[in-house]
Amino acid sequence: MDPTHYTRLTDTDDVNVAIEGGQPVAMRVELRTRFLEDDRNSYNVIAEIPGRDPALGDEVVLVGAHLDSWHTATGATDNADGAVALMEAMRILTALGAQPRRTIRAALWSGEEQGLLGARAYLMQHFSSQADRDRLAVYLNDDPGSGRTLGFYMEENRAAKTIFDRRLQPLKDLGARRNIIEGIGATDHVPFNEVGLPGFNVIKDFTGYDERTRHTNADFPERMTEDALKQSAIVMATFAWQAAMANERIPRMPAK
Repeated sequence: MDPTHYTRLTDTDDVNVAIEGGQPVAMRVELRTRFLEDDRNSYNVIAEIPGRDPALGDEVVLVGAHLDSWHTATGATDNADGAVALMEAMRILTALGAQPRRTIRAALWSGEEQGLLGARAYLMQHFSSQADRDRLAVYLNDDPGSGRTLGFYMEENRAAKTIFDRRLQPLKDLGARRNIIEGIGATDHVPFNEVGLPGFNVIKDFTGYDERTRHTNADFPERMTEDALKQSAIVMATFAWQAAMANERIPRMPAK
C-alpha cells in the first residue's frame, strides 16, 4: 500500500468526511498495557432478595454463573450468557416486587476457569458448618452449553427430579423439555455436590459449543441470541421463585 495515497487525519469528523468521500483511510493504533499487582485476588459478585418468612427467611436459594472467561475471546457463551441470564432473572423478580419466603441469592463466580475457585472459596467461607449447610435450600447453576435452557441435570437425585419435573411443566411451552437423571461435571455446582448439598446445572445445547466457541477465539456475542437469553432468564427466575416459596425441601444426596 503506497502511504502517499493517504492524508493524515487527526480529527474524527475529518475521518468521517474522508470515508464518505470515498478516500482510503488507514488507522494506526498505539496500545499501552500495564499490570496491576497491588491486589492479585479475584472476587465473586453477590446480590440477594431477602427472604420474608420469619421461619424460612434465613434459608438460601442460591443461583449462579461464572464471570471469568478464556483469554482468546470475550467468553460470550462461556459464560457471559449464563451471567446475563442470571442478572436478568434477578431483575425480573425485583421488577415484580417479589417477596420470597426464602432468600434468593445470586452469585457471579470468579476463578471458575482456574478450578471452580470462586465457588469453592465461597462454600468454605459461608457453608463450612453443618448448621450453615442446613440453610442452603438448593443451588442452581447456569454454565456449559449455549442457547435456551432445556431442563436440569439431576445428579442421580431421583427424589429431587420428581420435584423438578413438576416445576418444569409450566415452562414447556418455552422449550424447556425435560430434566435428566444424569449429572454433569466441571462447573460451579460440583463443589456443592461434593459436600452433600443439592446443586444442579441447567441443560443447554452443545451443538457448536464444545468444538466451536468454548475456549476459542470464536466465542463472541454473535454466538448468542436475545430470545435464548430471555428464555434462560425466565426459567431461572421461575425455578428460583418456586424453590424459595415451597414448603418442601430439595432432598439431599450423600457427599461425594
